Amino acid sequence: MAALKNKRWMPVLMALTILGITAFQIYWLQKTYEREERTLEIRSNITFRETIFSLQASKLKLDKIVPDSIQNENGTKRVEMPPPQKVSNLLNILMRKAKGPDREQKKINKKSSDSTHFDSRNNHWRRERLMQFLYDVDSLQDSIKVNEIDTAFARRMQEQNIDVPFTIKRVKSNFNAEPPRNEITVGFSHPITYQLHLGNAFSYLFKRIIAIVLLSLFLIAFTTVSFALLYSNLLKQRRLANIKNEFISNVTHELKTPIATVSVAIEAMRSFNGSLGAEKTKDYLDISANELQRLSLLVDKVLKLSMFEKKEIELRYERLDMKQLVTEVTESMRLQFEKHEAEVTIHTEGDTTLEGDRLHLVSVLFNLMDNALKYSPCAPQINIQITGSNNKVYLSIADTGIGIPAEYKDKVFEKFFRVPTGNVHNAKGYGLGLSYVAHVIKKHQGNIKVESVEGDGSKFIVTLPKYHA
Repeated sequence: MAALKNKRWMPVLMALTILGITAFQIYWLQKTYEREERTLEIRSNITFRETIFSLQASKLKLDKIVPDSIQNENGTKRVEMPPPQKVSNLLNILMRKAKGPDREQKKINKKSSDSTHFDSRNNHWRRERLMQFLYDVDSLQDSIKVNEIDTAFARRMQEQNIDVPFTIKRVKSNFNAEPPRNEITVGFSHPITYQLHLGNAFSYLFKRIIAIVLLSLFLIAFTTVSFALLYSNLLKQRRLANIKNEFISNVTHELKTPIATVSVAIEAMRSFNGSLGAEKTKDYLDISANELQRLSLLVDKVLKLSMFEKKEIELRYERLDMKQLVTEVTESMRLQFEKHEAEVTIHTEGDTTLEGDRLHLVSVLFNLMDNALKYSPCAPQINIQITGSNNKVYLSIADTGIGIPAEYKDKVFEKFFRVPTGNVHNAKGYGLGLSYVAHVIKKHQGNIKVESVEGDGSKFIVTLPKYHA
């Protein structure tokens, strides 16, 4: 109940929770996107570097550095060359570490010193060959064209399933600062720097995180729907609580009236005893009987509806004639019709026989006719139409009463619901009659609907199958 009382705060709290979850998901997706973006940058730069080094190595005559074989004490021995790309990498690293005017000479000396690792016995010979090789390198730099790098880089990117546009261009070399990750410099005395620029990578990155995006959307949608259902259930509980209170008020009033009437009649018969004539005594007894019958009908409606909702009742099917059932009900209600000066007309067409439960179908007819009488202010006109087809029977009961507002037409068959009339007691009822009718019709595998215009009467249409499997 506390939750119902604070229902005004529930939408605010739920909205704040959903916004918080949404903000967290957006933050998470943003960080994931940035991580994928950094990964793409690193992968593309490594691939760019490897592409240029591979092209450079393929164009250099690396066999000038080391002969195919060298002579040792025991004879001729084969010496394996380092991979061309590793040699090319080494050359470029030596070039970048060079500083000042004598940078080229220092590179030559360092490379000459490093080359002694191949064979200490041939150190002098290798130093001379390496120096000659490095002096020849610059003449080959212009042979690496941008379009060649572009083609080779595109092929490597495709092998790694990276579909991102890019551009490669030459830029001015700068050895005074740490080179950017997307720049590669080749050459010594005349170095050439190539720079990689990636284009719009949103499509590629979005495909990488599409599963996470869908998961986030699902979580947000699931949370929103859950909160919406929860709030809807809270509103429904509050509405049912209000309807229950109204039902208790109506039933209490209905119970007090016949009890008070019967009590007065009994008290009168006790007080006057022998002085009451036979006719007067009969009137008091008739009044008491009618009021007790009202109590019985109320209890009967509540019990029957309860049994239908718990599915504890089974219908007893028998061969019936809907026209005959309507006639019986109208005859039993003749005094009520006369009291309200009601005019009842019955029209029949076709075969109106069907299989159904007599007791409950009679109760359905009584409830529908009682409603038509109850909600017609003066001189009611009730038109009953019964039509039989090959496998269905159609029943319509129309009145000229106050009608039902459009916003309530879908609710009149709900338990305890009564159309607001400004005064809950000006039309006696408990909100059970039409709910009970709908349960019975559904149990018979039929359906019921209402057509109504506010202020211009209502028409209830019942469709029932003639036969049941």
